[in-house]
Amino acid sequence: MKNSLTIWIFQTGEPLQCDKKNARPMRAINLSNKLIDSGHRVILWSSSFYHQEKKNRSRQYKIHNISDNLEIRLIPSCGYKKHIGIGRLVDHAQLAWNLRALLKSEKDIPDVAFIGYPPIEASAIMGRWLKNRGVPIMLDVKDLWPSIFVEAFPVVFRPFARVLFHPYFYLAKRVMRDADGISTMSEGFLSWCLSFAGKCQSKNDRVVRLTTLDSEANSNELEFSELWWKERNVKRDNPKVFFIGTFSTAFNFDQIYIAAKSMNNCQFILCGHGPCLNEIRKLMSDLPNVIFPGWIDRIQMESLAKMSIATLAPYKNVKNFTLNIPNKIVDSLMLGLPILSPLKGEVAALIKSNKVGYTYNDNISLSDCIQSLLNNDKLQKKMSENAKKLYDEEFEFDKVYDSLVDHLEGMVIKK
Repeated sequence: MKNSLTIWIFQTGEPLQCDKKNARPMRAINLSNKLIDSGHRVILWSSSFYHQEKKNRSRQYKIHNISDNLEIRLIPSCGYKKHIGIGRLVDHAQLAWNLRALLKSEKDIPDVAFIGYPPIEASAIMGRWLKNRGVPIMLDVKDLWPSIFVEAFPVVFRPFARVLFHPYFYLAKRVMRDADGISTMSEGFLSWCLSFAGKCQSKNDRVVRLTTLDSEANSNELEFSELWWKERNVKRDNPKVFFIGTFSTAFNFDQIYIAAKSMNNCQFILCGHGPCLNEIRKLMSDLPNVIFPGWIDRIQMESLAKMSIATLAPYKNVKNFTLNIPNKIVDSLMLGLPILSPLKGEVAALIKSNKVGYTYNDNISLSDCIQSLLNNDKLQKKMSENAKKLYDEEFEFDKVYDSLVDHLEGMVIKK
């Protein structure tokens, strides 16, 4: 029988068990639930600010005792309105300041810790506190901070930006060097982190795939959801592709507009909300085959997938995405649908080597990719089968998290 461990998770920017029930589970919820199922006690540290809804869960330090084996500690921070901006930097600085104050009086020491990165300052403070007490640390790198801040500047100003953000680069290297192991969602991300930190790969460094739970919808739920879609003029007989996500500057919808304008025989279903939604609506306003149904839930997504020929993942080609396997790629694999994306790097290699979709670019347009699937039912079916097979082999939920739990247990120093 395994020994019961006390494991700390530090993760911000994600839904938690104390949030509303329809929030989509991410790393914090999924890993903590798996650890609890394995008999361990979890203390989950996070920010009081709810990133997805841009609101505060609490204005002061608050502890939620969810169960005997799960305690959530919310560290106060001021919050922010934009994903990238001064407000977010201020929020993270305040989060770190408050975390430092809380740790000064902390008496308990965990057996092992899993730290989500970013935020940089709070990760560095938590990492150094744990390192000084001999606690093994797994650092889970989700974004290439602070590099993405530099990339947000026009090219001509980037040397200046790198000087401006030098303190963040220093802290980022320190937190990666303090970690006993680094986990990322792709090989490209892991190589970048090790190179950035000046470290050689160790047995504790590994790829932990981004994953999502497999379908749980029953036939009645899917049938009801199909009626919901029909009311919005999304019908089974119409060929369709879809996007689900936050309308933000992370995506480029220009190719989708060009494709939709030239393909009256295909519906483009663009689901979600976000700061750029009105701008995208205006861009597509003259196209009757483009539909904006708003944000949809898991069952509505699965119902839509069963009526569609492919998913759209129009990420911009920036390092944070080209070195990674973003969540929309994993969703598409789970749904068993071909992926249509302009991304180079890791995603392009995955699509090509596994034959699970198309990469569109200057040489092959998005409309050409869609038309190829419309013209060849066997090809579309084969790509769908390949997508589901790849998900089962490399991204399946239980495989990913059972392996991660085993890895964290193995990092514990036997005293």
